[in-house]
Amino acid sequence: MRSGSASFEKNGRRDEPEFLEKALRWAEEKEFLSYPLPIIERMFGKLKQAVALLEEFVRDLDPEVLAPDYALELVETFSKAERLSSAGKALAAGRVADSGVWKKGGDRSAAHWLAKKNGTSVGQAVSTIETARRVSELPETERAIKAGELSEVQAKEVVHAASLNPSKEKELLEVAKTEGVATLRERCAKVVATSTDDEVSRYNRIHQSRQLRHYCDAAGAFNLHARLTPDAGAIVIAALEPYKDEIFKQARAQGRRESYEAYAADALVEVAKHVRACDKRPSKSGPGTLVKVLVDHKAINRGSVGKDEVCEIEGVGPIPVATAKAMAKDAIIAALVTDGTDIYNVSHIGKSVTARQRTALEVRDRVCVVPGCEVKDHLEIDHITGREGEGAKTIANIARLCSWHHYLKTHKDWRLTGGPGDWKFDPPGGKGGAGPDP
Repeated sequence: MRSGSASFEKNGRRDEPEFLEKALRWAEEKEFLSYPLPIIERMFGKLKQAVALLEEFVRDLDPEVLAPDYALELVETFSKAERLSSAGKALAAGRVADSGVWKKGGDRSAAHWLAKKNGTSVGQAVSTIETARRVSELPETERAIKAGELSEVQAKEVVHAASLNPSKEKELLEVAKTEGVATLRERCAKVVATSTDDEVSRYNRIHQSRQLRHYCDAAGAFNLHARLTPDAGAIVIAALEPYKDEIFKQARAQGRRESYEAYAADALVEVAKHVRACDKRPSKSGPGTLVKVLVDHKAINRGSVGKDEVCEIEGVGPIPVATAKAMAKDAIIAALVTDGTDIYNVSHIGKSVTARQRTALEVRDRVCVVPGCEVKDHLEIDHITGREGEGAKTIANIARLCSWHHYLKTHKDWRLTGGPGDWKFDPPGGKGGAGPDP
């Protein structure tokens, strides 16, 4: 046994009551406890009794004999118990993570330890631990969590957003009480978007953490999970919409009624089939769905989002103003101009290139125009010097770039100059080649 540690195992097995008593007394001697030992013993005792009663109640529960009103009350009672249990678990897990005691089990991290104990994913465990670490800085949220007023999902959303902007804490707690989780997530996303000093840096972090993974679950079903920037997500959704609408119409004509999520899944498969049928080349028909961007007029003119201003894709989430302008180069963007509280005008901040221009570009720019880049699939259209001014929308001011170099130009300030046969792609503040490999 190492110095400073304690072991209460007997013949390789622990007598739980004896072990707990000795462990608590050892912790009291080392002054590790926040409360006197008798109080902690009573707390543990009451908790164990409560768990035992709950276990007994659930074991003997026969829902068939419950009157509907009693069943309704029982759901409410269990919901509060669940919220309280989640709160206690999260707070204790935060302490375990900070103490390092989880290392005794040989786990890779505190999150891996919690995921194993709780039967959840590592990602969920990370969120739980982060919530526990941050909540002490938000007294109103901590009180609500300990009172069983917030679910685990609500607590994570509020803590993440309010820790970036504490002045919004009470507002978010009120939303959590009166609105659903979807609305709460939307409001929290807006708080996060307006609380970050550099919207482009936030966008870049999301881009760098992008991922697409798939796996088969225990039932044998194929699962797909993607993490994308909001503008990329909007492109995916826009591509699915016409297929989903057609599938919906066919289902109604056949008398079938299924969820919209089911139709969206079918639409994804149809998009994949269409791509394969087209020899893996993207559709040349141009954008077929209007992408609605809610943006303050002042933000468009300034080039960045100010306090209490918005720039977001409807139904998707916040984006930088630079991203909205970049999307306008190869999509139809509806700018819903606001004064902070109400929409008072609708205008188009961009217009897709004409069919003739698109055809000419496909012939002229068969590969990404950046010197040394040979990517020829899924090229994106870029307005070299912006969309305003004389000649801005002529083909001389338009080029096709691969997604990587389009990203560098739009969000990393790389510059595309020259013209066909003499293109140059320079990094910020200097001259260079094609930039880092994707």
